[in-house]
Amino acid sequence: MVGEQVSIRPSEMVEGGAVPVEQNLTWKECRFNLFDYKKKDGTIVATTVAARIIYVTDEGTEMEQQYSVGDKERFAPSEDGKTLIALTPATALSKSSNFFLLMSALINAGFPEAKLTGDISILDGLYTYNIGLAEPKRAGLRPAEAVEGARERVISVPSQIHKLPWEKKGKGAGAGPAAAAGTDVTAAALKFVGEVLDEAEGDSVTRQELAVAAFKRLAKDPNKDAIASLIFQPEFQGALLGNGYAVDGESISRAA
Repeated sequence: MVGEQVSIRPSEMVEGGAVPVEQNLTWKECRFNLFDYKKKDGTIVATTVAARIIYVTDEGTEMEQQYSVGDKERFAPSEDGKTLIALTPATALSKSSNFFLLMSALINAGFPEAKLTGDISILDGLYTYNIGLAEPKRAGLRPAEAVEGARERVISVPSQIHKLPWEKKGKGAGAGPAAAAGTDVTAAALKFVGEVLDEAEGDSVTRQELAVAAFKRLAKDPNKDAIASLIFQPEFQGALLGNGYAVDGESISRAA
């Protein structure tokens, strides 16, 4: 809290820059801002408009994530950061931004798109289960790619909504999204893993690669979110091992 003495105990320090994935998160504050891409020495190499999401874990740890929105020559955050102001006649945001990936995942998780106008603060208080989604390769060189270690290559996106901001009671809050996954979802997830392995260039795939593939291949599958989330759950490892798969850390392959 502001004004509180900061502890210097190593046991109370948190990982800097960690991407919050595979966990429940409360969206404490959502605002637009200008975000600087920096070199390791702190030198600013580029500035962009981004959506700043302050997440809070179930344990109370705050984690800030920035999602690129667009060129600062085209858009500007409002004074309170709740909306964007167009600086050119072109007012539509690009689908190549990380903000598009975040919002698309949110809609796919069940957030009513009609509730979205221009005020991002409507997301304050949202409670979700987030997974990691790899940033797609984009044409052209981006600032983050020009600076070694400038940004994680995985972004945190929601796969299931526990509680909408205007709801008083959560939908299974406190439980991982796979808690309610039944036998049908497990069977579907196992089948999906097999299909991805059949088309993989190598002999194995990572959980992260499976999650990314789920968003693409299962777009119209009603069990998409449950499958994507189940992939990361500890209990799914038992299902994999019991159905002819081998698990080595994050890599999954067929047992020899």
